[in-house]
Amino acid sequence: MIRMIRTKTLRALKEGAELASVLETDLETSEATTESLRTELVAAEARNTDLHRLVELLVGATKYAFDAADAPIDVVLHEGKVRSAHRDRASAQAATPHPDATWKPTPDPDPDPLGWKIYQTTPPPLAAPPTAGEIDALLERLERPALEQIETAKRLQELPGELETIRSQRDTAIKDTETALAALTAESLAFAFHREAVTEAVTEIAFALLSSDTAASVREVSGLLLRHAELFGIDPHGPATDAGTGTETKGAVA
Repeated sequence: MIRMIRTKTLRALKEGAELASVLETDLETSEATTESLRTELVAAEARNTDLHRLVELLVGATKYAFDAADAPIDVVLHEGKVRSAHRDRASAQAATPHPDATWKPTPDPDPDPLGWKIYQTTPPPLAAPPTAGEIDALLERLERPALEQIETAKRLQELPGELETIRSQRDTAIKDTETALAALTAESLAFAFHREAVTEAVTEIAFALLSSDTAASVREVSGLLLRHAELFGIDPHGPATDAGTGTETKGAVA
């Protein structure tokens, strides 16, 4: 009874330890998830703040452009003709080369008070608003996550093609390996058969040389060599001679 109780207690302790380990792992995973969510929340709040600030700056830049469009234009007149246009009187005065009666800065004259304008003075390019640098920085900071997501999406679209290429390379490698293995197996078998045949032929020749009758031994060895001529690379038809020279080029066993 005591042993049974001890066994059950040990089993319960082991199960409790395993459960505690699982719970600890789950707790660590939950903490990591919470930290990740907290980081994402901080990033989202920062993006929200940047977005509000960007809207304020864009509203100000729009008002700056409209105010500049509605503002009167100052021109430099010379002999009754408009020589240059400016967005303020100070710029017009600075652009007057000879401040005399013939050169004078003045508001843009109306060529036709009745509304039939023959021409219209083109205003100079509008300078960037003072907040242009901050607007560019905010746009870059807000666009970066979107650009990273687009790049990730493009990468994910390219993965199937790369995976297919890898599979094709794997199949080709497997096929080449199988072909090489088959060739190696055939070559190994051919070498083994050739070696066995050579061993048998050499054994027969060795036994023939053990004969006490030398002439019979020589005849038997010659017969064995002729029989196994192909195995030993011997030409059974005798030596060949070059035409007109009589020089032997290949020998044979007599």
